[in-house]
Amino acid sequence: MTANAENTVPNQVHIVAIGGETAADMQQITAIDRYILFLSQKESPQILYISTASGDVPERIEQFEKKFASAGYLVESLSFFRTPYPTVKQIDEMIARADVIFVAGGNTRAMLAVWKEFSIDQQLKSAMRHGTILCGVSAGAICWFDLGHSDSGGGYSLIPGLGLLTGVMCPHFGSEEGREESFSALLAEQNILPAYAADDGVALHFRDGKLHKIIRTDAAEHGKTLISLSDSERPTAE
Repeated sequence: MTANAENTVPNQVHIVAIGGETAADMQQITAIDRYILFLSQKESPQILYISTASGDVPERIEQFEKKFASAGYLVESLSFFRTPYPTVKQIDEMIARADVIFVAGGNTRAMLAVWKEFSIDQQLKSAMRHGTILCGVSAGAICWFDLGHSDSGGGYSLIPGLGLLTGVMCPHFGSEEGREESFSALLAEQNILPAYAADDGVALHFRDGKLHKIIRTDAAEHGKTLISLSDSERPTAE
């Protein structure tokens, strides 16, 4: 008997925004990584690494692939600045077969411009609706929000994101000089809510658009966060 559309349970939407990584985090599976992989509910989830923001630097791609492959996970990388350049069909297939999509840090403005040119923004939205876990660090964290606190224009400012999550996000909160002060000043000036910030080694898990949980690496036990919501939207975060 075939289930009809009315009886089909909709996929939960999971997005994990990571404030930043240390050099050690880039070389070993962290508590945040394990949490993300668990969300896929797959024994051997297929991971897609999108390194656009870093300019597809080979060393960063190799480091990511080695980190997860050495732990037994399947990893593919989508690169736009390395030959052979992917075809539209190849891009579609890579995104479609991914259980987890991990977006690298780097230049957020440049990344979003490239994504728009290749319609990656629309494909990521489609993947999200079909249950793919979306996550990323720094630029790969703020890109999911309406606005992100970014230095990709040469100085700190708020830039538009993909709008998959409501509000504004700041990475490296407390880790980079001037981040906390700049973000706090912009929030006070523009009165933007909801607002989120996460330090290096701290991740915010959003489930169906709402903050669900805060995850930390062992080294970031005391990492800073900032959560500002309206009174009617209190999180279930721990």
